Amino acid sequence: MKRFFIEPSEAEKESPVITGPEAHHIASVFRLKPRDHILLIDGTGAEYEAEIVMCAKNRVQVAILRKSAPATESAIKITVGQGYLKDKKMDMLVRHLTEIGIARWMPVVTEFSVPTPDRKKTDARRERWTQIAREAVKQCGRTRVPEIMPPLCFSEALETLKDMDEKIIFNEKETVSLSKTFAGIASNPLNIFVFLGPEGGFSEQEVTAAKAGGFISASLGPRILRAETASLAAGTLIQHLFGDMR
Repeated sequence: MKRFFIEPSEAEKESPVITGPEAHHIASVFRLKPRDHILLIDGTGAEYEAEIVMCAKNRVQVAILRKSAPATESAIKITVGQGYLKDKKMDMLVRHLTEIGIARWMPVVTEFSVPTPDRKKTDARRERWTQIAREAVKQCGRTRVPEIMPPLCFSEALETLKDMDEKIIFNEKETVSLSKTFAGIASNPLNIFVFLGPEGGFSEQEVTAAKAGGFISASLGPRILRAETASLAAGTLIQHLFGDMR
């Protein structure tokens, strides 16, 4: 069945109605009709099987048949702090990291970031990233939309999530193996902050500041990875070690 979003408050009504782009997709793109069954997600963890009652261009009325909470969300909450990359790379990362199962995405302006966010365009970009995450959620079977945070500078990022269970900065100059790096983590952390640099990596000062703030410095191996490859590799690695990809 096709999956669409519905507002949580609307899903609780006796005769729920879907409007806007989601209604357009149901009626005009997929050409669904009354009596067709669809899946609805509210972005907070719930999924609903529903039957279309009335279908118009920008308004679709449904009847909720059953509510469930599929086990498609990871038990660990991964926040990815990403050094600012070029826009298309950031778009791609939001989509694929959502599929991997991250809970929060934080764009960060670092010393070696080439592009820096234009304040006038920041809200539009954040809205675009949220929409990309929503579409990825529908595609991959998740029920929660990752939180897309506003861009922060490096020092702000270190302070914003300082109370996480575990904080890891991936640094291409790190020489200690991953097995030794993670050997000191005694129990499974529930909230993990993963920090990755831009195309030029992190400066020595940034790595030093992160370590002083409680971050573990980790390596992704002996090969130099592109920034976007490193983020996907790190997200998958953390899910494998501590999450639901074991």
